[in-house]
Amino acid sequence: MMRMTLPVLALSLLCGLARLHAQTAERELNIFGYFQASLGHNKVVARPVEANSFNLQQLNLFLQRDLTTNWRAFVNVEFVNTYSSFRNWGVLSLEEAWVSYHASRQFKVKLGLQVPTFNNLNEIKNRTPLLPYIIRPLIYEASLNEVIALSEFLPTRAFVQAYGFIPWRNWKLDHAVFVGDSPNINQDPRYGQTGVDTTKSFLVGGRLGFRSNVIKLGVSASFDELDLQKAELPPGISQDETESVSRIRLGGDLCLTLGKFMWESEFVRVSYDDDNPILDLSRNFYYGTAGYQLSERLYAYLGYWITQEKALPVADRELTVPTVGVAYDFREGVWLKAQYARVRFDATKPEPVKDLADYYYLAVSVVF
Repeated sequence: MMRMTLPVLALSLLCGLARLHAQTAERELNIFGYFQASLGHNKVVARPVEANSFNLQQLNLFLQRDLTTNWRAFVNVEFVNTYSSFRNWGVLSLEEAWVSYHASRQFKVKLGLQVPTFNNLNEIKNRTPLLPYIIRPLIYEASLNEVIALSEFLPTRAFVQAYGFIPWRNWKLDHAVFVGDSPNINQDPRYGQTGVDTTKSFLVGGRLGFRSNVIKLGVSASFDELDLQKAELPPGISQDETESVSRIRLGGDLCLTLGKFMWESEFVRVSYDDDNPILDLSRNFYYGTAGYQLSERLYAYLGYWITQEKALPVADRELTVPTVGVAYDFREGVWLKAQYARVRFDATKPEPVKDLADYYYLAVSVVF
């Protein structure tokens, strides 16, 4: 009897230790991240203006822990443009802090601060080593936040999101619905707590798409209401006309993979439902990139980007950017990149302005 019990006890003990090890491993805190450092040279074509600059373009630090089999916690801290609080450079921001529940492939939910699903690039724009670009398609480039009103084009913060996919033959039907704060966030401590919504409205939106091994496509939309600041408005527009103005973002994305050839494209259209005929705050963005895998490690691409921003009757401007670049998988976790872009700036208000500049970039992009 004793001879039969000892092996059973030993086996039980081994199984228990294995379960304990699995549970311990399951709950380990994983710390990892991405960063991209670049050297840029720009030259204005019609004027003797040139500049060189190094830049720690972006660093994202991620903390991830699987709380149980179905629950995961995730934090994403972002540093942009060689951040230094001492020198007042760049931006440090808490981009994400959420917990997710994985009920099934068809249904998952995230609770907490997060980047919502909108078009193809919005959720993965911060994964710089996974993208071939140094300068990403304009509205996804965090380092341009002081040049372009990026948050006008994209929903950047949600707090609840349900998402998943439904398999159907060789296809997967992607779905996502999210809710977040409206853009009316208090930024002045003189008027109470900062970082909180000052209205009763919400941001709501989502994406519906299809994907297979060859193609991925979808449509996205979001809705919120904006209380425009009176100081930003031209004379003759009353405060009553600028309260709770509805803003609708509509987006679409298409990606193709045909052997070594790849194509990705998106559009975003932003419109405001205001009743004043002279007020026009609409925005448009388009981009398309054609890429080719030249070898196992080398990828090349051509792209064309357009942003159109109106703040009529005060401002109306357009940026067009043809670009070309390569990304080289140098070694595990390290990519070397090069990119050239010719930027054309056209403004009709407040006064006609045309400008043309060449931008050259080299970068190293790292996973750590």
